[in-house]
Amino acid sequence: MITLSVPSRLWYENVERELSFPDHWEIENLTSPGLEKKEISSDEIRAKIEKPIAGPDLSTLAKGKREAVIIFDDMTRPTPVKDVIPHVLEILHQAGLGRDQIRFIWALGSHGAYDMINARKKLGDYVVENYAVYNHDPFQNTVRLGRTPTGVEVWINREVMGCDLKIGIGCITPHVHVGFGGGGKIILPGVAGIESINQFHNRLYHDPTRTGLGNFDQNIMRLECDAAASLVGLDYKIDCLVNRRGKITNLYAGPFQLTHSAGATEGKDHYGIITAGNFDIAICNSYAKANEAAIALLLALSVLKLDGSGTAVLISDAPEGQVPHYVMRAWGSNYGGRHFTPKEKGGKSAVAFLKKLIVLAPHPDRTMLDLVCHPDDAIIVKTWEEVLEILSMDYSKKARVAVIPDGTMQYVKKPVS
Repeated sequence: MITLSVPSRLWYENVERELSFPDHWEIENLTSPGLEKKEISSDEIRAKIEKPIAGPDLSTLAKGKREAVIIFDDMTRPTPVKDVIPHVLEILHQAGLGRDQIRFIWALGSHGAYDMINARKKLGDYVVENYAVYNHDPFQNTVRLGRTPTGVEVWINREVMGCDLKIGIGCITPHVHVGFGGGGKIILPGVAGIESINQFHNRLYHDPTRTGLGNFDQNIMRLECDAAASLVGLDYKIDCLVNRRGKITNLYAGPFQLTHSAGATEGKDHYGIITAGNFDIAICNSYAKANEAAIALLLALSVLKLDGSGTAVLISDAPEGQVPHYVMRAWGSNYGGRHFTPKEKGGKSAVAFLKKLIVLAPHPDRTMLDLVCHPDDAIIVKTWEEVLEILSMDYSKKARVAVIPDGTMQYVKKPVS
């Protein structure tokens, strides 16, 4: 047997899952260079936070300020915020800000709220026990700031706007809409009101050539994020790149547009996959965003045979389930958020482009595939042994198999012409 491992359960045991394959299959590990990089040290993190890529440093920005907010990304993002926070807090305290002048706010966008178990995973025990940590509520307690140049109304979290020092901490990974996450996205949709978020997602349909996974340059949705963050006055952004174990390999600090641009420039190679595709089977693991596993299926579709004869295996090991999404997901039997489309059994969906969709989910639920297909149109199993049994029946002889270590933070690079 041939064996490969993929990362699994980031916010739990954070382990490697071993996958075995028959010897007569041709296996290709479609990893990305950045996933294999070593993490940087705590001292290196501190040095990069203290020395921005442009503009004044955080210590200078913090002097004389009355109230500070630290906006951080949620559990759908791999950022180990607790590795960054001690350095930020030390700088703020040295600048004269006391504990009660600093608060933390989850950049949830239109995702569901989190409890303190998750806050401890993301921020560490010390922060939870010594500083106020608030969920963002997109439905109330927002302040209207105006409109972006294209007309998107900007409603922003009231607590954020009540602070005269605004700091964001997040990560840069490929994103299905804005090309690469990070930068001003921590503001819109991160701490925006629900109407702003809906209008932001409407931009998906204005020019599809200027959105999409890894499509960063002149991305129309990224421009909306930038416009909103400028209106808010986001003072300092820390954007991290991470490896296959969810550890920081590099970070950029300073003005949000510059950190985003620098991080995305590095990210194109860091997370990129070079492949001609045309595989019979694509094993697409979800790790960094396991609770947004549908993202990984997009990558599987991009490397399989184009004639519909390919089989996708989606590994979705998220005990908490898929993240509640007030815009994109189902909220009833045949309805949901403004951008949700119900999936009928046997109807048009992602499986129409596949021979078969197999989902490995040790903790499945009936609504987990609402972004992808009707649950009866996929084969849902709990173990790799069950997956292998199904595949072996369909591919008893040769098969070209792609293994994608983390389809939630990788993308296929376009060939340079």
